[in-house]
Amino acid sequence: MAEPSAPLDQSELVNTTLAEGFPMLMFPRELEDRFLLEGEVKRFNVMVVSGLAAVVLFGAMILGDWLLCPEVLPMAALVRECVFPPAMLTGLYVLSRLRMPALNEWMIALAGMLAAVLETVIVLKGQSEWAMARVVQLNIIMVFTCAIARFWPAVTVALAVAGLHGYVVLFMPDATGMLAFNTTLLLMTSIAFVLYGNYKLEHDERMGFLLDAREKALHASLTLAHERLTHMATTDALTQVANRRYFESFLDECWQRAHQQGLELSLILLDVDYFKPYNDRYGHQAGDRCLVAVAEALSGCIRRPGDLVARWGGEEFVVVMMEADDRAVAAAAERIRLAVSSLQLPHEGSACAPHVTVSGGWATIRPQMHEAWPQLVQAADEALYEAKQAGRHRVHAARGMSGGVAVGEARTC
Repeated sequence: MAEPSAPLDQSELVNTTLAEGFPMLMFPRELEDRFLLEGEVKRFNVMVVSGLAAVVLFGAMILGDWLLCPEVLPMAALVRECVFPPAMLTGLYVLSRLRMPALNEWMIALAGMLAAVLETVIVLKGQSEWAMARVVQLNIIMVFTCAIARFWPAVTVALAVAGLHGYVVLFMPDATGMLAFNTTLLLMTSIAFVLYGNYKLEHDERMGFLLDAREKALHASLTLAHERLTHMATTDALTQVANRRYFESFLDECWQRAHQQGLELSLILLDVDYFKPYNDRYGHQAGDRCLVAVAEALSGCIRRPGDLVARWGGEEFVVVMMEADDRAVAAAAERIRLAVSSLQLPHEGSACAPHVTVSGGWATIRPQMHEAWPQLVQAADEALYEAKQAGRHRVHAARGMSGGVAVGEARTC
């Protein structure tokens, strides 16, 4: 039963960011990467839908060309139908292959600036007295782009559009004398409102991300603490196998399931031979190392995921096996005996071998209504007692199990 490992904890970084704020709409690098990555799929889907909508909108602006400056229709049709759409679709395809969240945000701004530049070229080609009036189409492009982009790319688009607008009103004739001022005022007002709204929306989105991240970090911390407490409550501190408390709970559950489903339940009880003399001769620290080695040998011999190895107490260990026939249980007990013997841990105080060995007893039962699991433990304990009386370093089956014959018996020392 391995102790759970701690997940990556960003709670301190999240709390620091919440405390300090983020007026520039930027997180520390680690959080920023996570913020962009978690929203990547949603943002890319928005880009695809908005990109297709931009192609339709930019193409539909030809209606204004036809009404106000019909002389630019041929060139406008070429730009709106043959230049911008392929550029947008190519950009979306490239971004779908690259999958770079930070680049996606700036590509939105680049697409908006491309549309603004192409629109400026069309507007400058107009010769009618109402040609300058079409400069308001830059507003539409700016508002549409800034409504999609994040704040700093949106600021870049707004500045670019303001520069293009200024160039148009400076170098195009204004037949009315009012269009330059009115369109500029409209643009400045639009920029102020759209950037303010953009800032608030992104700030709220980032705040929601931080609060969600803090909740997830808290939940992960509580889960980890619970797992550690559960591990401490169910695991033997020395050997890291299940402790007696967990063993009894596990055996009780297995007993109930075996009774309900009519299954066989087996128990192997093992004892390190002459462990007190071992402690007296080699010391308690060596004794602890011996128990750890024995527990590891036991765990390595139990191959089925539903079985359990536990420390019964002191130098005693138990193995619970569900739905195993007598042959399988006997084979498992013999594997354990041989595995411990093969450790070749010196034991000069043993009366049956020059190294550490174990004795074992096992029993199998099909639980009945009037029985309880202590009967299984008692049967295995009696078999263990017989193995010890027979000379140790062997495993015996409980009487009535496999004809009461000792299984995997070693020679008497």
